Amino acid sequence: MTATAIDLLALAIMATALLAAAWSDLRHYLIPNRYPAAIAAAYVIPAVHQPASQSLWALGIGLLFFGAGAALFAARAMGGGDVKLMAAVGIWAGPGFALPLVEVIAFAGAVLALIWLSPARRLLPAAPGVSAAADSLRQRLKEPVPYGIAITAGGLYLAALRALA
Repeated sequence: MTATAIDLLALAIMATALLAAAWSDLRHYLIPNRYPAAIAAAYVIPAVHQPASQSLWALGIGLLFFGAGAALFAARAMGGGDVKLMAAVGIWAGPGFALPLVEVIAFAGAVLALIWLSPARRLLPAAPGVSAAADSLRQRLKEPVPYGIAITAGGLYLAALRALA
């Protein structure tokens, strides 16, 4: 079964908000609340065409992602915008696509970390309050990473899966 035109519209809203969030995270190390809110709100479109139990499971996955992200935020390992973005994308994943989503985000995050630790990092914007000349590995390990880029990669993969499902 392929997605309907209205489902594709909702997926387009999701993809657009994801790309905007990734761009904002890369440029300013900040993900405005409007992007996760748009992603979560767009889920209402396909949710009205599915059983209530399926929508509740999807919300449960989003809450699970939010809880895990909140723990990482408390440990200062993830930013608040990343947590909200991950939770919003988690709603779209539901139980059926949660594992592939996490796998793609983890892989994209690993690639992002390698780029961040390489000399190519100098080509990208410096984090606010961080010296652009952080040359040592120890200094670079302390820099924030715009993980919204990895979440966006996973979200776009999820959108493609849902469009073809």
